[in-house]
Amino acid sequence: MTVRAPFPLDFRYLSDMRVPGLAHAAVLRSPHPHARIRSIDVDRARAMPGVLCVLTAGDVPGRLRFGLRIADQPILCDDTVRTAGDPVAAVAAETRAAAEAARDAIRVDWELLPVVATAEEALAPTAPAIHAGGNVVHETHYARGDLEAAFAASTHVVAHVYRTPHQVPAFIETESALAIPDGKDGVAVYAPGHWAEAERLELSAMLALDPDRVRVIASPAGGSFGGKDQLHSQPLAALLAMISGRPVRLRYSREDSFRYGIKRHPFIVRMRTGCGADGRLSAHEVDLVADTGAYAQHGPEVLDTAHENVQGPYSFAAVQATGRLVYTNTGICGAVRGFGALQVQIALEQQIDRLARACGKDPLAFRSQNLRPDDAPGQLGQALVAPVYAGWALARMRTPAPTVQGRRFVEASGIALVEKGEGFARGGPNHARVALRLDPAGKIEASLGLSELGQGLWEVTRVAVARLLGVGETDVVVTLGDTARTPDTGPIAASRGVGVVWRAFSAAAPSFRKALLASAAERTGRLADTLSLGPGGIYASGQPDQPILSLSALAQAAPCIEAETPAFETATGTGAVHAAFTACGAEARIRIDRLTGAIRVLSVRVIPVTGPVLSREGLRAQCEGGVALAIGFLATERLEAKEGFFSALNFDGYLPPTSADAAEVEVDAVENIPLDALGPRGVGEIGVNAVAPAIANAVFAATGRPVDILPLDRKALIEALEEKP
Repeated sequence: MTVRAPFPLDFRYLSDMRVPGLAHAAVLRSPHPHARIRSIDVDRARAMPGVLCVLTAGDVPGRLRFGLRIADQPILCDDTVRTAGDPVAAVAAETRAAAEAARDAIRVDWELLPVVATAEEALAPTAPAIHAGGNVVHETHYARGDLEAAFAASTHVVAHVYRTPHQVPAFIETESALAIPDGKDGVAVYAPGHWAEAERLELSAMLALDPDRVRVIASPAGGSFGGKDQLHSQPLAALLAMISGRPVRLRYSREDSFRYGIKRHPFIVRMRTGCGADGRLSAHEVDLVADTGAYAQHGPEVLDTAHENVQGPYSFAAVQATGRLVYTNTGICGAVRGFGALQVQIALEQQIDRLARACGKDPLAFRSQNLRPDDAPGQLGQALVAPVYAGWALARMRTPAPTVQGRRFVEASGIALVEKGEGFARGGPNHARVALRLDPAGKIEASLGLSELGQGLWEVTRVAVARLLGVGETDVVVTLGDTARTPDTGPIAASRGVGVVWRAFSAAAPSFRKALLASAAERTGRLADTLSLGPGGIYASGQPDQPILSLSALAQAAPCIEAETPAFETATGTGAVHAAFTACGAEARIRIDRLTGAIRVLSVRVIPVTGPVLSREGLRAQCEGGVALAIGFLATERLEAKEGFFSALNFDGYLPPTSADAAEVEVDAVENIPLDALGPRGVGEIGVNAVAPAIANAVFAATGRPVDILPLDRKALIEALEEKP
């Protein structure tokens, strides 16, 4: 059996690169969650042997602050630090030891400021303002129908508060960057990231350079899970390289990553949900509070996505939803897999299960009764470019198996059904350019600006291009995430990779095929319409066994075709983020030990709506990874924080799941849906988002208690099992 390599044989993570003359970087970070910088003394550090340069905020030649929607995060703090780990000064030196010695010689005079540690504290009337505009960064509102009348008419009402914690995107490769000056007022930056072109533009603004003088290579990365979907170490590495004139590497230690890297937003989700005696959903009230930490980062988009998902795939007679995103002095939160939807979906799906039980209905039948039609508008009334097809996933789901109460163990099952936006709407970025060309070796090069994060983009792109052109997969080579070599395809985020690859190369393939056949016709003297493109080369009509011309014979013609996928855009004014959605169902079976409270996820069935599957290996890997992440989200992962400090700074105090926690996973993809504007759909997030609430509902079935504080507490599970008849 031939095993296809998912990556090129010369695959290397960017932080493993080595170059001659490499200088080492060290960063002085704030030991305080909130403080004013009275003064910084770097004279002694600059005079130390081996030191190439020591930089503070005043040395940044261009824009000091960055951010996706709100530019509030400084490259180096100029007057105030707002979280422990904030960068204050940076050093480049000949050796690591010299860089660290110079960093430790820098003296800062601090004025300590009050610490706002939690979202509740940030919202208090007397809370000190972390930023000049106050502590509320962003708000969302949506209302439809007469809420109080709908609750008054409800036979069953469940109300609960759910809390989710800080969590770490536990990637293999920590945040890192290698910056290489070109000696001509330009720089190349190698760094794991999601959007090379956007990083290039931000770095050029910070360095006060023409964008053409900055090159960013953002692929491949040793995992991200959203945690590298913004600038991290790139600005300081580039700045140190430009000023020192030497290549500089800045790599976060695991402790740096825990202190200053991106975390999952903690949410407080308040839900009150009602239904009639017949099981028809009537009223739904939601209030969200999300803690974004010291800087906005992706926080506004995370809250928007959470707000957009509070109704799930269901129909309610009346809805009211509000949300607030607040600054605190505890870490920095941003894009982590699930992106706000996960925090509300685990609450909503438990509300749905509790109402089903309250009115004596099977949870599957209850969901079917209340499902929003596939061709209905989105949750916030927005027009959609394609149906969601949640009903197609629901049709394959099974009623949860009965709970088995053993003397030592309790086994229970749960289900969940979710939908999740794909790509971007409302302002984008929606553009996605790709290119096809024939390289000198006769390989079809597929170029796109997306990044390989370990999600299998290389494989998906190769399979998609081969399928669209009718050539062999070995005929295709893929170039990713390099602003000097690839067109701008937008960010690899929001599960948009598979869809973008398929739609954009679908647009490019006809013109590229036509150019190749025209060139072949000229070389062979045959008519182009008597030729076809196939594995390895050009074939004559009626002669499918052997190409008459190899691809390498056409290499001199080297056609290059660029194409852009159509944007999916809505403008509704309701706060809607997405115009395209996909859906996923999940079934989970768990076992809880009555003596220890240990929970074991025995099996999970994932039912994603995918459309045509491009890579079955990739689909299964994404779903299995999603199941593992869901187990960690519920059962093991919590980054405790107190007074602005995280309690764990490595994996000895923070416990992501391991192979010992793995469950048996079945993937039952819904492929044969009617043709629509999306084609193949991404599964980067949807598996996590469905599996976590399915496990939570299984826990509720076993214990009778909602999963409202994560991760699951073993003592609480034991108590619940002792109390339940």
